[in-house]
Amino acid sequence: MNLPFSRSAAALSLSALAALTALTTPPAAAADATDPPACKYVQVAKLPLQYTGPALQVTTVGSIDNTPAIMLVDTGAWQTVLTRTGTERRDMFLRNTGKHARGVGGIARIYETRVKEFSTGVTASGRGYMQVLTDFGSPPAYDAIIGAPFLLQTDLEISLATKEMKFFRPVDCKNHFLAYWSPEAIVLPFEYGSDSSPNPRFTVTINGVKMVAIIDTGAATTAITLRAAKRAGLRLDAPGVTRMGVAYGVGDHKAARWRTSFDTFQIGDETVRNAEVSVIDYDNDIDVLLGDDFLRSHRVLFAMSQKKIYLSYLGGEPFGQRRKLEPWITAEAEAGNADAQMALADIHMRGRLVPKDAVRGAALLEQAASGGNPAANILTGRRMMQRGLVPEAATRLRAGLDKLPSNRSAALWLYLARLRTGQPELAATELKANFARNEDDEWPGPIADFYLGKINAQALLKAAAGDNASARTRTCHALAAMAEWQGARGEKEESQALGLRLKEGCAAPPDGPAAAPNLAAPG
Repeated sequence: MNLPFSRSAAALSLSALAALTALTTPPAAAADATDPPACKYVQVAKLPLQYTGPALQVTTVGSIDNTPAIMLVDTGAWQTVLTRTGTERRDMFLRNTGKHARGVGGIARIYETRVKEFSTGVTASGRGYMQVLTDFGSPPAYDAIIGAPFLLQTDLEISLATKEMKFFRPVDCKNHFLAYWSPEAIVLPFEYGSDSSPNPRFTVTINGVKMVAIIDTGAATTAITLRAAKRAGLRLDAPGVTRMGVAYGVGDHKAARWRTSFDTFQIGDETVRNAEVSVIDYDNDIDVLLGDDFLRSHRVLFAMSQKKIYLSYLGGEPFGQRRKLEPWITAEAEAGNADAQMALADIHMRGRLVPKDAVRGAALLEQAASGGNPAANILTGRRMMQRGLVPEAATRLRAGLDKLPSNRSAALWLYLARLRTGQPELAATELKANFARNEDDEWPGPIADFYLGKINAQALLKAAAGDNASARTRTCHALAAMAEWQGARGEKEESQALGLRLKEGCAAPPDGPAAAPNLAAPG
């Protein structure tokens, strides 16, 4: 996830831990005064990694205000920030800074909030203000993003094969080879950096054309910008170029995405032939983002002390791209990772990478819901509503919202479920609490206002039509919302009349009161 941020007030530091490690590291054996000093590569800290969310992104566990928090490990982020998911779960007050961040999804608003404590692994910050990102293409499954300023303040090793990252402090290692695990590791010099991020840039060569690249642990798959791909000879109308929908991240817009093969993709002395990667229509001064698919087949050390990157190929496909069911996803699901079970359920139910198997998909979906996956609880809760199992649906929706409170569709569905179970006061209280945290919400905020009696039907439809680009879609959502609300109140004739209007004006009526976010893993 390639994002620019300014420095946050609450900062994490490994310096105190490094000092402690220096005191506790045994001294080296005595050496002749004429001998060059021996390199000591001291491990400062080690953090476990896991796969989280619909895209199975790389995360670690930390703490916000003394409560456990899931944090995206993102060398592509210019700063460590909180997300709306993290602040809403803790009912933290947000203040709009008037500033913005730019990502694949366009422009995102930057807020700030006061934290009592923010920690990851063995490091912690005290009280202070932290920036908060609220605009995502899909509600993030993580509470915070740990950016490059923290991750790369010392030497960092990323090993997805063992699902861990290690921090090192070199002592007298200026010219020493630091890839302790393999003497054959490739060494890449830093080409140059950025004033706003320590994440080093280096050169890769695609079809003989030099490109600027970074390693971006926040990107699920490797991607090249459309402009850079065209420099390497890509034609969108050429055979073998497949449109793959959209990419999204920070910001509420989506970027067109394609998949294609390049004859050669060279990184140092390693050459990948017929390299299949994603192409994204996104303007950036970085041409290539090497993502988690690259990291699963490589061991990487950011030697910040030497301004070098060490990497070695471990086996497997250098660029997985999710074009087939990869063994690691199945292994994660079988090991009990509820997010991987959700991703695998989607794969089987859609028949995207395997023959369609609704029975297998449904079983995996239930496993994921039982394991606490919020998207699985929201999706199964909605389906239960449609089958008339309203009390059970409310339980599932509430469980999903507890972990993913920024899912506005789920909040609206829960309101309707409460109405149907004769709990209008609880319905209103929960909906007010959910939307009160986000006064800047444009849509589906008017639907919540309609449910709460703040506006009438005419005002709701006017609000839906206010955005020319999405007027028709939002009008369909508004009609569906009103129809279901009337049905929940027992107003059958009115609900049926709106249903007919919806059927006539909307070729594919939306499911429920608002557009459901993409709960599936992107392909």
